[in-house]
Amino acid sequence: VSYGHGISVTPLHIVTAFSALVNGGIYHTPTLIKSDTQKISRRVMSEQTSEQMRPLLRDVVLYGSGKKAEVAGYEVGGKTGTANKNTNGKYADRRVTNSFLSMFPASDPKYALLVVIDEPQGIKETYNFRTSGWNAAPTAGKIIASVAPQLGLKANFDIQAQKAHIKAAQ
Repeated sequence: VSYGHGISVTPLHIVTAFSALVNGGIYHTPTLIKSDTQKISRRVMSEQTSEQMRPLLRDVVLYGSGKKAEVAGYEVGGKTGTANKNTNGKYADRRVTNSFLSMFPASDPKYALLVVIDEPQGIKETYNFRTSGWNAAPTAGKIIASVAPQLGLKANFDIQAQKAHIKAAQ
């Protein structure tokens, strides 16, 4: 479907699919309960395709609509999404849902994060924009800046080297 406003999936489904996209192409059965039992995993795309996607998602944050998700040293990659809401069988012009689906660090993804904001309101700081790049992306950046050190991720502050590494992978 080329126009995706009418498509909906659960947050767990989208994060699971996104994880396979960036982790080397392996689908891991999602769970919300910690368990020692082996979960079913299977390859759903080639490792090469997955490796090609990571720099593209990184570029969304470096150069595209996800710039406000950038967290120095943590190589955030992701995809913004802004969808008009369906109201009485029609898409509303002023009612939207924002999402920002991200992973970090982009060179070797360990974590995925999905931020969804229902009906964001444009404010002075967002120049009255309601789009994901002005709402969900900066929220994701703030979350990543807060949790990445708590997860034990060491920041890589050599951003120029990382840019060169990612460009070389393309």
